[in-house]
Amino acid sequence: MNYFLALSAVDFLILAVLFVGFHIYRRGGIPDFWPLHAFVLAFLFCSAAIFVAGGYSNRTDKLSLEYTTVHLTAFLLTLPLLLSVVYAFTAYTEATKPSRGVVIPGVAGLALLSLAIRRGVDLRLNRRRKDRYTAILGLPEDLRSLWHELLENPREKTLAYRLYGVGEAGSRKVAGDPSPEIRAWDPALLEHGSEQVEAVVMASHAGTLPPPLRKSLAQAHLDGLRVYTAEAFSEAVFRKVLLREVDDEWVLDRELALAQSASYARVKQGLDRFIALGLVLLFLPVMALTALAILLLDGRPVFYRQKRYGQKGVVFTLYKFRTMKKRVEEGSIYTEENDERITGLGKVLRPTRLDELPQLWNVLVGDMSLIGPRAEWVRCVERYEKEISYYHLRHEVPPGLTGWAQVNFPYGASVEDTREKLRYDLYYIRNHSFLLDFQIVLKTVYVVLAKAGGK
Repeated sequence: MNYFLALSAVDFLILAVLFVGFHIYRRGGIPDFWPLHAFVLAFLFCSAAIFVAGGYSNRTDKLSLEYTTVHLTAFLLTLPLLLSVVYAFTAYTEATKPSRGVVIPGVAGLALLSLAIRRGVDLRLNRRRKDRYTAILGLPEDLRSLWHELLENPREKTLAYRLYGVGEAGSRKVAGDPSPEIRAWDPALLEHGSEQVEAVVMASHAGTLPPPLRKSLAQAHLDGLRVYTAEAFSEAVFRKVLLREVDDEWVLDRELALAQSASYARVKQGLDRFIALGLVLLFLPVMALTALAILLLDGRPVFYRQKRYGQKGVVFTLYKFRTMKKRVEEGSIYTEENDERITGLGKVLRPTRLDELPQLWNVLVGDMSLIGPRAEWVRCVERYEKEISYYHLRHEVPPGLTGWAQVNFPYGASVEDTREKLRYDLYYIRNHSFLLDFQIVLKTVYVVLAKAGGK
């Protein structure tokens, strides 16, 4: 909360100084009026953009290229909306009409300065935290399971952690060399935890821990030390679900809302079709040129059709621009790096996602949403449902052009990759909201600009 309030106050002061400065510059002196309505609206819109980008969360890595892109994109998308509201509802007379020479550079200045400040704050916090770590404790088998699911091959920012075995007299490797060591738990760590331990994660369920340890952890939590269950840790820090926790009880206990609320679903479907229609009109020249290029360079067919699984397991035909010379249905179900089947034009279309523009038709007819789990090939789904428990849960919502798994994990080329993407898909299904949808849109822009994950 202190982090949020401090940065909010800094953003407020920066925007105020910028507004005053640009007013003085535009008018050659102190202005006769102060467009308070424009300033307040600008601050509210900018704060919303920063919040959606993760700029008020101390768990967001502000030093990453990804955050920089998302932060600036949020402002870029917010500015036209802000200007529309300011000039539509607050420009009552010419005398008080806010100048574009104030609003636009003021918001642009805040975008750059707020980013610079957050990077500076993160650098200072990282220096202070260099000797602090997250203590993960539990039974050895639970530590091993958690390590394999979250920590063995992390794509997120590096997490400083130590593993502690409950009741373990000696040390051992959690999963053999070169995995980290399990240390014996020392109760004294909770006594001076504020100096060393940043948070504690219970890899085992609380009921399996010794009563004195549970009592100590509860008191430490009340005293201000963050104590997570493994499930809460996975969702709060890594923003994905632990598959080891997913069973019938998990679905029932958590009131998962796998089936979206009727009102949310209706509004989202309406927005999907409205935005998809706008995107079709916007990209129509690009789609026409792409279709012509495929026809001239690679011949027919221009479009690639494939049966995919949709919501509730309903099979539909998905459309894409053809980017491969030949699709051998009996061959590999995955596209490999430098796949020889990809056409020369396809090597341009696939990384930029232009080959997926025809899927806007699937959105218009209701087969897909703009945002949701990836629509998988029927042949892949049949395999995954045999090998991955509860894989069918991802079909409880409409598939999407982009989604939480797509922007957090690259193209999957194995069953294990599919398990990892399912962790993200279930997180989205469990936490779906318009706010999360907008975060996915921003991260999609980053992925496309960085050409990350395409094959």
